[in-house]
Amino acid sequence: MVDHRGAFPPHTGTFCSPVLPPCTPPDSPGVLRAGPATWTHSSGGGGAGGTLSSSSVMFAVRIVTADYYLASPLPQLDVGYSEFRGSDVQKVPVVRVFGATPAGQKTCLHLHGVFPYIYIPFDGYGQQPERYLRQVAFSIDRALNVAMGNPTSNTQHVFKVVLVSGMPFYGYHSKEKHFMKIYLYNPQMVKRVCELLQSGAVLNKIYQPHEGHIPYLLQLFMDYNLYGMNLLSLAAVKFRRSHNKDEVSAAPDRQTPSSPFTANSPSTSKLNHSALGSTFVRWEEDAIPCSLVLEEVQRQSTCELEVDAVAVDVLNRLEIENQIGRNPGLQAIWEDEKQRRREKNKDSQLETPESQDREFVSPTESEQLFMNKLREILRENDFDV
Repeated sequence: MVDHRGAFPPHTGTFCSPVLPPCTPPDSPGVLRAGPATWTHSSGGGGAGGTLSSSSVMFAVRIVTADYYLASPLPQLDVGYSEFRGSDVQKVPVVRVFGATPAGQKTCLHLHGVFPYIYIPFDGYGQQPERYLRQVAFSIDRALNVAMGNPTSNTQHVFKVVLVSGMPFYGYHSKEKHFMKIYLYNPQMVKRVCELLQSGAVLNKIYQPHEGHIPYLLQLFMDYNLYGMNLLSLAAVKFRRSHNKDEVSAAPDRQTPSSPFTANSPSTSKLNHSALGSTFVRWEEDAIPCSLVLEEVQRQSTCELEVDAVAVDVLNRLEIENQIGRNPGLQAIWEDEKQRRREKNKDSQLETPESQDREFVSPTESEQLFMNKLREILRENDFDV
């Protein structure tokens, strides 16, 4: 039996440490990996135990707000064919993040390759695992279609099911157990699938779902070490053209640009001492190479920049080891403050402020009442007051 230990995310101590980024289909396209990004790993491990090279970050955006939508798969970005199901993929979830780059450019990021998932205990011992996993996927599709009032429908809701291992969350267990990790297409179906699993509608068995209560976006944030107002660092991205810059894209110098960013720009923000240790620049659309532009993909926002990336290129997971024992949200805020002090030529080492002296405050009636009671108790027990 194959033990895919890397499938459990790192956000809970009940599961195994991952070897590969979660929610990463084995047939996930890797076209964006051709960028200037490099991954470095320590101890032969993966995201949770690696280190982030200063030259790895190609693009970064601060997370202000995030949502998601379903869309048809895009070539080079999404999985168009499910080998597990043996059919074409019709719709995939895409996470949309709004924020700004360190240089201040408003950005809309489309993050591809993130599928919602749940776990259920594996009970197909004595059978061929691959065949049993396909039966589970088919039964979930069937139960969902019946619950939605379309019993004759052949709509597929499960992207794939993989076999993983981890420590069960409920009860006490001395060793790891096998689980089925069920990837879905639509995040809104997670709750309904959990209800069907618990009601015995799948394979006429009752299953206990794990992590079905975690919202889709929160699941993404935990798996990839993301949090609000933090910089989402990416190893590679592709840009969408502006509606009003078709003339720029046809310019002759667009074919051989010298640099995808404005060099020595006054708005360049250099965060050499930040947690990521990289230099961020201002992107100019007329200087972006054609290889980094998505052709025939329409914009959805009015932001200055609109980019697409795949989840395997999120580099924030490499910082998990450096944040053990700290509050990563507060750590990012202090790093921002240190950077502001550097820009003002001030010492970036922040000293702990001294406690403020309290002025004399007259005691309240309740305080006096309780103090008198305390004194009486002390006298009764022969304590000097």
